[in-house]
Formats: sequence, structure tokens, C-alpha cells
Amino acid sequence: MSTVFEKISGDDEIFSSKEYISDSLLFNTIESARKDPIHDLYSDHKNVIILTAKNGPRVWLWTSSAIKDDTNRLIEICRFIKNRNIPSAEIYFKQEIAEKMSDLYALTTQELNYIVKDEFSIAVLTYGQDKLKETDSGIILIDKENDEHVKLVRDFYSGLKEEFRWENKFDRKLKEYLDLEMYAVVRDGKMIANSVIGNRTENYLCIRSIAVLSPERRKGYGYALCAHTVNTIRDRGLTPVLYTHVGNEAAMALWKKADFKVRNKLNLLKIENND
Repeated sequence: MSTVFEKISGDDEIFSSKEYISDSLLFNTIESARKDPIHDLYSDHKNVIILTAKNGPRVWLWTSSAIKDDTNRLIEICRFIKNRNIPSAEIYFKQEIAEKMSDLYALTTQELNYIVKDEFSIAVLTYGQDKLKETDSGIILIDKENDEHVKLVRDFYSGLKEEFRWENKFDRKLKEYLDLEMYAVVRDGKMIANSVIGNRTENYLCIRSIAVLSPERRKGYGYALCAHTVNTIRDRGLTPVLYTHVGNEAAMALWKKADFKVRNKLNLLKIENND
């Protein structure tokens, strides 16, 4: 009999399970977004949580260790995602089921009509040490109610949208980032670097990104923003957490320099309907 994944609230008892609580660092996004109305949550009330962003491609999948080798259950999850009609889904899941999920998508490409576009590992890093030494880089807090600040943000990401692959989703991503806490370095009326904070849980606050315009890289702005952002989070009594592509050598070098530690890994699988 097929499992029925039902829509649940952010207060569902599955979030109180010992295994989920112990895993919540890995799924900081689920833990911070489960009471956010812009997301939908589905579950079998026992082993699976599926978080989907409304009108967006991202799917965060939490499965208990009890089903990581249960191919039939994983097929049911795939069918559910397929039936959600997400044309180009980006699915995040635990490293321990990554190999099984990869095999599953390869086996069910014909049945579910998927094409696997990309797949890579994401490192989950945390910083739990004393505050970092800061440099005087003139970092400011961006005010989204300030039209001049909003223009700085728009111009900054306009210069990065090709590198970030935002061409077809620029306005949506811009709005998403303007809704988050942002710090920036501004020179001669132009934003040249910024950091973005979002996704808070009881113990963790996520550094969503640190970005520097290409001509300004390797000048210390990335580390300056990293130190400022880490210290801001530590001042609130929280632990900084972040996710980054393990193949991004520049980012990994920055986090290593700032003494972040890899806690675990996730996988990201990008798929498209083959219609």
C-alpha cells in the first residue's frame, strides 16, 4: 500500500522525535522554515518530512535512518515530488542516503520522466569559538526601507546574476535577499561586497552567503564580512552555521581561515521533467 504524505503543521509531533532533533543542524532550513507560511510541509507522520517552497524549486527532504535502504519508500517520495508539479526541482537530502537516491533516480528516470541535471555535495559548517578579530572595513547594515540601499543591493546582484545563475529568477531572488538581514561594504556609492543572514533556529543562525564583486576579490573584504557576521551572531548567543558547495575552493578556503568546522554533508540533486 502506498504511503500517503499529508500536509502537516510546524507543530506536528514528528518534529519532537529524538532522531529529528539530533539531525536538526543538518536541516536548519526545515527547522527554521517549518512555521513560515511561504513553505508547505508534508509527512507520513513517522519517518519522512518534505518541505517545499511555494512557487519555488527547492525541496528539503528529511528521512529517518529506518528508511534509508527502503527503495519502495524512496520511490513513493519521488512520485510525491513529481506530483507536486515542480518543473525543475532542487532536492536536498542527507549524505547517508545520497548514493541510494542517485541510484533511485537513475532507475526511475523512465517511469517518472526525470532528467538529472546536476548533483553535488554540500558541506555543513559551524563556528563555535570566540569572536573573530575584525578589521575596519566600514561595514553597514542594509535598510530595506531605504531606497538608496535597495538600489545598492539591486545593482550589486545585477553584477553577479550570471555567476549566480539568477538570470531567470532575478526579481524573486532579489526580494528573498532583501527580506533577510544584510551587511555590506560600500565604496564610492557602490556595494562591492555583502553578507546575508537568515534561517534562525533555537541554537543556530545561518550565514546564507558572503559575496564579493569579482574586481574586489582577494582584498580582504570576504574575511572582514565573515568576521563581522560571525561576531554579530555570537553576540546573540547563537552558533553560526552555513552550507557551501564542497567544490567551491575559494569559499572553503575562507571558512577554513575563519576556523569553521565541517559538521556533516548534504547532497543537492537538480532534476527536470522530461516533458
